Amino acid sequence: MPISRQQLSQREIDAVLSEYNLGKTHSVSELAAGSVYSPKVIVESDRGRMLLKRRARGLDIPILVAFSHQVILGCLEQGICVPPLLGTKDHNSLVQFEDQVYELFVFIEGTVFDRSPSMISKHAHEAGALLGEVHQKLDSVSPTFEAPVEPETIDLARIQTINRLSNQFSNELKEQLSRIFSYGGELAKANAGQPKIVHGDWHPGNMIFRGEHIVAVCDFDNTRLGSRAREVAQAMIHFSLRSPERGQRAQDCAPDPDASALVGFWDGYCTGAPDSMRCSLKHCLGLMPAVMLDEALASYPAQADSGAIEHADSMMIAVARKAVWLDQHQNELVSMLDSNS
Repeated sequence: MPISRQQLSQREIDAVLSEYNLGKTHSVSELAAGSVYSPKVIVESDRGRMLLKRRARGLDIPILVAFSHQVILGCLEQGICVPPLLGTKDHNSLVQFEDQVYELFVFIEGTVFDRSPSMISKHAHEAGALLGEVHQKLDSVSPTFEAPVEPETIDLARIQTINRLSNQFSNELKEQLSRIFSYGGELAKANAGQPKIVHGDWHPGNMIFRGEHIVAVCDFDNTRLGSRAREVAQAMIHFSLRSPERGQRAQDCAPDPDASALVGFWDGYCTGAPDSMRCSLKHCLGLMPAVMLDEALASYPAQADSGAIEHADSMMIAVARKAVWLDQHQNELVSMLDSNS
């Protein structure tokens, strides 16, 4: 059963907007986008069009929010296209109302990532190039607030979740997934370097496009110190995912990545990241299957009703099929991307 999207109440909106110098508010409309746990509204005011957002639980600790805001401001200073953050009347970058945390940004107009055959490679290339540039320029950002740190590139403790997957997963498949997951963890440890600032959620839903180009990257809620190789691997997954056909379940979608998007993203990343800072192709491709599993297992319910388990299983089946495919075709992908870079 899908999770219901949270909404901002009028009481919240009025209380939070009163902390800003916006002049008259002309209209407020819900923006049903992004995380269902982080509700948003578009505010039309004398000062222009703004985006008001409530932070999701777990990502709303004020000191962590302040760190992400320093990263955003650092990106702006470095010329990275991010939506400007508005300060309050008291010159704060966030508002606390009751036990919630809120942010207000300038709203950036644009379109979403285009998966059509004529555009997917171009959009993926733009996203890869921007990630390479962001990684380079984030090294010049020096936040004063303590940064959250990614505990592990791959959380091997989640193997226990694989072992308790439902009967839809055969013992043979569980063993295969455990092997893939363990290999990813070993690969990450063998290539571990000093954690660096990462965006933390580099996927198509956080890119705003106009025509072929990205005009803004959003959502620094998960920014932290972590593995840039994992971030590249995770992005390669999300930008190359195939969309299900109308009426098709995710678990029945073709498990192979969209080759044009994968090539476009990696070529863009190589363009945006200097050779000295670039993550290894083999390392990133090797991490992809385990990263897919790690991300899916993190949200698999420990205890839930049958409807929630059924929904989670459907997604896990899709992830498992893609992870197995990636694991079995590593050499082919390395050859394909090497020949196009």
